[in-house]
Amino acid sequence: MKTIIIAFAIVFSGMLIHAQEHTEYNQDTLWLKSGEVIPCKIVTDTDQSDTIYVKYINKDGKLVFNQYPKNIVDRIKMGPIFTPVPYKIELKDGTRLTGTILSETETEVTLELQDLGELTVNRDRIDKMIPLNASLQIKKSYWFPNPNATRLLFAPTAIPLRKGEGYYQNIYIVGNMFNVGVADNFSIGGGFDFISMFARTNDGEWNPVLNFNAKAGVKVHDYVHVGVGGLYVMQLNNFSAGIPYALSTFGSYNSNFTTGIGWGFVDGTFEKDPFIMFGGMARCSEKVWFVSENWLAPLDGEKYYLLVSYGIRFSGKRMSVDLAFINSKDIIETLVIGIPYVDFVIKFGK
Repeated sequence: MKTIIIAFAIVFSGMLIHAQEHTEYNQDTLWLKSGEVIPCKIVTDTDQSDTIYVKYINKDGKLVFNQYPKNIVDRIKMGPIFTPVPYKIELKDGTRLTGTILSETETEVTLELQDLGELTVNRDRIDKMIPLNASLQIKKSYWFPNPNATRLLFAPTAIPLRKGEGYYQNIYIVGNMFNVGVADNFSIGGGFDFISMFARTNDGEWNPVLNFNAKAGVKVHDYVHVGVGGLYVMQLNNFSAGIPYALSTFGSYNSNFTTGIGWGFVDGTFEKDPFIMFGGMARCSEKVWFVSENWLAPLDGEKYYLLVSYGIRFSGKRMSVDLAFINSKDIIETLVIGIPYVDFVIKFGK
C-alpha cells in the first residue's frame, strides 16, 4: 500500500509540475507600429490569420489573453534570441537614454548604452520607448502635447485653457501676464508691468498700468475652435482701454491658423472700424514651432495699417521662449528684419 501511495504521489507531483510549466509566463515580444513594446507569450500566429493572439501578466499579476491585428504589428521576437534594437527611452523624471535593448521582462528592460555598458530600468519608470528607426509619423505620435496651443505671441487662439491649467508670460522682461482656466472652456487672467508698478510719478503718485482678460472657447469640430473674449487695460486715475473680440482657430493643437476681429475702445469710446488679427503656428519638430501674428489696425486718415510678426518658438513641456520680429512698412525702412520681440512662458497646473 505504501508503494502505491508513493507512486501516486510521484505521478501527481509530476502532473502539477507539468501544469505549472504550461501556465508560467514565457516571454516573446511584440513591437507595435505605434512604438509600444509588449512582452508576452504568443499563443497563436499563423499565416492564414490576420490576428496574433497573446497572453501576458498584467500589472496586477493576472494572466490576460489579448489579440492584435497584424497590420499594427511592426515585428515579433520569438523566444530568447533576437537582434538588439536601437531605442530612445524617456523616463518619467525627464531622463533620456539611447541604446539597444538586450533583454526584457514584464517588469524590467535591460539596455546596452554606448560607453556606459548595461543598464536595467524598471518599466514603471519608463514614459516612452521610441524605436530610432521608426517612421516620422510614429515619432510624432510620441511628441509632448503643445503647451502653448492657446496663444500665438501676444494674441490668443480660440483653443481654451482647461480647468486647472495656466501659464505665466513675460514680455521684454518688463511685461507680466497670468492666465488660468477656471473651467474647461473658460479662462481669466491679468497682468502688470514692472516699470509702472514699482515707479512713482514726479508728484509722488502711484499709477500702475494693469490689464485683465477673459476668454471662452469651444471645439465645434475636430479641427475647428471658436471663442470670444476681451482685454481691458487701465492706469489708475488716468485712462482705460480695451477690446472685446471673437476668434476662430482652424487646425490641430500642433499646427493651426487663427483669425479674429474686435472693436477697440479708449475711455469708453469705441473705434468706428474693427481691428483684424490673423496668424498661426506650425510645429517643425518636437521642440520648435514657427509662429506668426499679424494685425490690421484702423487709423485716422488711413483705412488700415498692417503690422506683421514672424519668429521661432523653442518649447519644452513646461517652458517656452519666443524669438520673433515685428515689422511694418515704416519699420522696414529703418530696420529691414524688424523690431525684435522676446518673451518666455512657464506653464503650470495640468
